[in-house]
Amino acid sequence: MGATHHDLEYVLTFLLALLAMPMLYRLWRGPSTGDRVLALETIGVFGVLVLLALSVIAERTIYLDLAVLLALFSFLGTLVIARYLERGLIQ
Repeated sequence: MGATHHDLEYVLTFLLALLAMPMLYRLWRGPSTGDRVLALETIGVFGVLVLLALSVIAERTIYLDLAVLLALFSFLGTLVIARYLERGLIQ
C-alpha cells in the first residue's frame, strides 16, 4: 500500500506546524522586540500555509477565507506594532 494523496498533505501540514516551533522560541526569548515581531509574522505565514493545505485536504473553501483573514490581520498587526516601535512607545 502506497501513501495516498491525503497522507502526503497531512505530512506537509504537520511539517509546516513543526517549522513554527523555532519561531515560538524566538517569540518567547527575544532578544529584541524586532526579533519577536518577525517571529510572530513568520508564525502567521506558517498559519496561512497550514490553512491552505487544510483547504486542499478537506476540499472546503472556508479554510481559504480564514487564510485570507489571517494574512490580512497578521499584516495589519505588524503595521501597528511597527508604528509603535517607530514612535518609541514599545522598546
